[in-house]
Amino acid sequence: MNLATLLVSLIACYFIYVLNRKTNFTFTSVVALIVGIVIGLVFKGSTSYVAVLGTIYTRVISMMVIPLLMVSLIKSIYSMQSLKQLKKIGSKSLFWLLFQTFLAAIVGAALAVGSGIGKGSHLSIVNGFKAEKIPHFTEVITDFFSDNLFTSMAEGKVIPIVFFSIIVGIAVVALSSKRPGSMKTFKSFIDDCHDIVYQIIRVIIKFLPYSIIFLMADTIGTSDAKALMPLVTIIVLAFVGCFFHMYVTDSLLLKFVAKRSPVQYFKNIMPAQLMAFSSRSSSGTLPLYVECLTKKEGVSENIANFVGPLGTTVGMSGCAGIWPPLLSIYAMNSLGMNVSFLQIAVIVLLCPVVSLGTAGVPGGGIMLATAMFVTLGLPVELVSIFAGIDAFADMARTTTNVTSSMVAATLVNASENKVAVADSPKTKPAMA
Repeated sequence: MNLATLLVSLIACYFIYVLNRKTNFTFTSVVALIVGIVIGLVFKGSTSYVAVLGTIYTRVISMMVIPLLMVSLIKSIYSMQSLKQLKKIGSKSLFWLLFQTFLAAIVGAALAVGSGIGKGSHLSIVNGFKAEKIPHFTEVITDFFSDNLFTSMAEGKVIPIVFFSIIVGIAVVALSSKRPGSMKTFKSFIDDCHDIVYQIIRVIIKFLPYSIIFLMADTIGTSDAKALMPLVTIIVLAFVGCFFHMYVTDSLLLKFVAKRSPVQYFKNIMPAQLMAFSSRSSSGTLPLYVECLTKKEGVSENIANFVGPLGTTVGMSGCAGIWPPLLSIYAMNSLGMNVSFLQIAVIVLLCPVVSLGTAGVPGGGIMLATAMFVTLGLPVELVSIFAGIDAFADMARTTTNVTSSMVAATLVNASENKVAVADSPKTKPAMA
């Protein structure tokens, strides 16, 4: 059956290839998503061969993340007019990422309270579950800095690489201002590396629709229905909350802050959303993230390359905004606790803080939920019951993470454009 699944998937790939020649990339990717789901349902439990192809694609695109982060950040920093501009863009980026997480937490809490999720449930701890150890805040801070850059690269630690790239970019700006023209060779090298990386990425992205078929077929085909059914309400609410935040909350920010049409915007970034949904990797989506923003939305390459890496570890509206309130209030209701307005307010306010406190820590949604449970004094062992649905819910969460990060970059870009217009010299009327 595994061979049959592979054969059908390859035939589907040929169909997508033909379709891609007649229609646009976004439509083809949507069709590929549907085809992958159907294959996963039909050939449930027989997707091991298909999983290999999906894994190869995600590994290849993940391989490009570190080179992309380094050359893009260094280039974006020395391309800015001054360190003052960098500081301004950095503060704006951090604000919008955390503010969106705060708004997402309100959405998650409202859904959890409104639905009465968890009431009447009787939770039991999964046998053999071992609670994750939440690193102390001081440990998280020290982990921002690497004692061996190459080890951080090998382990896929994003934050130390982001920090290293930022200080290299700052050093280039400082030296350039002291000795004009002294950094031409280095800048030329980074520019060439940037062009090479993006050329490779453009080729990889062309294979996105085919990878979606493999990734979705494996995700659906390996989902455990028995594990999903008892907690189906959480899954549904997670999807509802994530989609509401993306298409309502973010749309309002786009419409009234960025003065951008939400319909056209989401049409332009859909390839990145589909990649995030199928791969469940914010970092892996980064190349397509930058491509959509710069080529289709006209966002400055400097801003897209700066906000993108930052958004993979800070904010995370889906994982740190929607998800923790759902699980926390579910647990509190199931334990017979009275959920007060003050407790809800504390949960909402904690979400942006938790996103910072676990930045760069492996474990995604489960790790963030564990951090929230520890902070609220809830039994950490209860997190074990959500492990079975984590991967399934992560599709919606990752899509929300990436979308909100892209919106943050767009909002920063819009504000910078307004400043540029305001600062531009006014033309004086001609004398009669």
